[in-house]
Amino acid sequence: MKKILVFTIALFSLAACQNTTDDPKAIQEEISNKKMAIMKLQTEIHDLEKQLAEAGVNAGESSILVTTVKVKPQRFVHNLDITGNVETDLEAFISPEINGLIEDIKVQEGDYVKSGQILATINTDVIEMNIQEVSTQLSLAKTVYKKQKELWDQNIGSEIQYLQAKTNMEALQKKLDVLNTQLSKANIRAPFEGYVEKIYQKIGEMGNPARQLFHLVNLSKLKVTANISETHLPYIHRGDTANVSFAIYPNIKLREPISVVGSVINPANRTFEIQIRIPNKERLFRPNIIATVQISDHIFDSAIVVPSIIVKNDAQGNEYVYVVGEKNGETIAQKKYISTGLSYGNKTLVNEGLDVDDELIVQGYNLVKNGSTIRL
Repeated sequence: MKKILVFTIALFSLAACQNTTDDPKAIQEEISNKKMAIMKLQTEIHDLEKQLAEAGVNAGESSILVTTVKVKPQRFVHNLDITGNVETDLEAFISPEINGLIEDIKVQEGDYVKSGQILATINTDVIEMNIQEVSTQLSLAKTVYKKQKELWDQNIGSEIQYLQAKTNMEALQKKLDVLNTQLSKANIRAPFEGYVEKIYQKIGEMGNPARQLFHLVNLSKLKVTANISETHLPYIHRGDTANVSFAIYPNIKLREPISVVGSVINPANRTFEIQIRIPNKERLFRPNIIATVQISDHIFDSAIVVPSIIVKNDAQGNEYVYVVGEKNGETIAQKKYISTGLSYGNKTLVNEGLDVDDELIVQGYNLVKNGSTIRL
């Protein structure tokens, strides 16, 4: 009677402390506090039951209240939860291909540009003057070559004069071609369509191939890359489906195939890389966003699974659980040693030790011992 009164008063006390806030953190903290209070009460009840037993009260009245479930085969899926990183295939730091004064910058940071669009121009005054000079020299060289060829065809003059005229003309033609190529590279063009993320220089500064001028990013072809321990290599295959989620977009859940499984193990951390292509039609995702990748590496269609929290270890490290047994006509808690396998979430796979229809103690397991009298 005393035991029931203590427990009833405690429950009324807990019920009186109803939550008055909608703050999720506060609610979680209150739930945790109440669970701790219940565990404390269960321990006190257990001590009171021992006192009753020592006073000679009927053992049935001092039994421990437990909750049980019957062991049934069920589907068990073990997942790998890995942190990944969003990357893009099209990202470039663009520099001028020739030296020269930056004459004009035709875009601004944040602009969307098309492939081939001119981003900036380099001053070409020196190149154009060189072109004019070489063009004049080439015109003369062509005339000289033409005259020398006519004479040579008539067997007049020496062969060396003819060859010198020809070589001079061809050299000037190649020099002019080079200058024209340099002139065409004065226009810095976008190698692909994308956004101008950063402009590193200003009009009037000297541009050169060793210094970055633009950072260009395309957001249409994104992928998530992640590193996985080499121990999982036999279970990860190209084409396997992965779940991809993002902390900053909690409502977006993607399910995409693995497009690349790395062929090399990183010797520094013993991992291999996987890649998963992700759609980005609404352009929500950006390079370097953190993603969570979930991959199912083991699937069992029929397995014995128990709540991870009820699995205990003895002094020798052997694992066991409590099941319902019978002794001298009384219902008791019986220790049963098991061999466990994989765990995921709050569930653990049991390889050996439990049979189908065993009645597993899932609440009150922390109050019983092997042989303790229980009531369901």
